[in-house]
Amino acid sequence: MTLPELLAPAGNLEKLKIAFRFGADAVFVGGKVFGLRKYADNFDLTELKAGVDLANQLGKQVYVVLNGFAHEADMDALHDHLAELEAIQPHGFIISDMGVFQLAKRLTTIPLHVSTQASVTNAAACQFWKEAGASRIILAREVSVAECREILAEVETELEVFVHGAMCASYSGKCVISNYSAGRDSNRGGCVQSCRHPYHVADDHGPDAAYTRHIMNAKDLNALMLLPEIVQSGIASLKIEGRMKSNLYLANSVRAYRLALDAIANGLEGDALQDHLTRLSTDLSLVSNRQFTTGGVDHPLDADSVNRDFGHYEKSIELVGTVKETSDQWIWVDLKGGLMVSDTLGVLGETGHHPLPFDEIRSYAGRVLPHGNPNSVIQLAKTFECQPLDILYKQVSHAH
Repeated sequence: MTLPELLAPAGNLEKLKIAFRFGADAVFVGGKVFGLRKYADNFDLTELKAGVDLANQLGKQVYVVLNGFAHEADMDALHDHLAELEAIQPHGFIISDMGVFQLAKRLTTIPLHVSTQASVTNAAACQFWKEAGASRIILAREVSVAECREILAEVETELEVFVHGAMCASYSGKCVISNYSAGRDSNRGGCVQSCRHPYHVADDHGPDAAYTRHIMNAKDLNALMLLPEIVQSGIASLKIEGRMKSNLYLANSVRAYRLALDAIANGLEGDALQDHLTRLSTDLSLVSNRQFTTGGVDHPLDADSVNRDFGHYEKSIELVGTVKETSDQWIWVDLKGGLMVSDTLGVLGETGHHPLPFDEIRSYAGRVLPHGNPNSVIQLAKTFECQPLDILYKQVSHAH
C-alpha cells in the first residue's frame, strides 16, 4: 500500500522540527514575503536553508508558500526572491497566481504545486495545470474524496487535499472582507478573520426578528475517521492547516494522523481500526477547536459546517511550553503560557500523552519561583522521561 504524504504546517524553524519529530513527511513554510500569513513568524533565508538541510537529512520535504496574489508592484521583488530560493533548493513552491507560476517556472528548477487558492475543482483544470508544468494540484477545499477519485480516473497527477484544521467561509480561501473592514488584504497575507466575529443581523420584519450570531464561523475540519477511504482513493498528500497555530496543536494533530495512517498501512481494519481512529480523534478534540465537521471532504459544505452559536473554543488542555533541554534530573521549558504550582501538567512526546507531576517551579538557574511567567525559561523536576521538543500542556476546566 502506498500511503499519502502527511503534510504539516511550519510557522517557524522550531515548528518544522516538531512536525518532523511527530511524523510529518513534509512541511509547508512561508518566507518573509508572498506567503499569505503575514503575521506568522515565517522563515528568513538562513532559517529556510537550515530547514531544507534538515529535511534532506531525514528524507523529508519542505514546500515554500508563494500563494499571495501578486500585484505589479510586487514583481521586481519576486524576481529577486525566486533567485534566493533557487539557491536554497526547497522541494516545491505552492503558487496560486498564473503569472507567479510562469515566473517561477522560468527562473527556477523547483517543482511547482498549484495552491488551493487557484480553486481547481475538476479534471479539465487539473489537466491544464499539468500541461503548464505543475507537478501537484492542491484541490479547492470544496472538492470531496469522491470527486478526487473521478479526477484521478481522467488525469494522472498528484492531488493534495486539506484534511484538518480551520476553514473559512470564502471559496478556497479567497476572501476580501478584511480588505473592506480593516484595510488589510486577505489575499496578500493580511486577513483579520472577519468571518469569526458575531454579526448583528436584522431584516424588514421589525426588531423582534433581529439577532446576533456567528453567521460565517466555519467549524474546523477533521477528516481522521475518513482516512481509510482517503487512502484508497489514490490522493498523494494530506494537508494539516495551521502555520499560526500552537506547538501543541501541531504536535497533537500530526501525531494523530501519523498513527492513523501507519495503522492502515499495517493492516489494521474493521472494528479494531475504527476503535483506534476514535481514540485518536478524541486526542484531536483535546486541543482548542471550533467543533468539528467533515464538510468538504465527505460531503458538500452546508449549514452544519458552520458553528453559528459559537460561545467559546472547545478544549481540555492548553499549551504551557516546549521542552528545550533535559538532564538526568531536570527539564528546562520555554514557557508560552503562565504556570502555577496548582496546575495539572501533562507532556506530549513520541509515546503519547502522559502526566507530568511537579511540586515546584524553578528559574533557568534553579531559583524557586512562585509561578512561571510566559516567555521565560523555567526548570522542572524530571518526573517523566522527556526529550527536547516534547510539548507541555495543562488541563483546563472548560473551553474559553
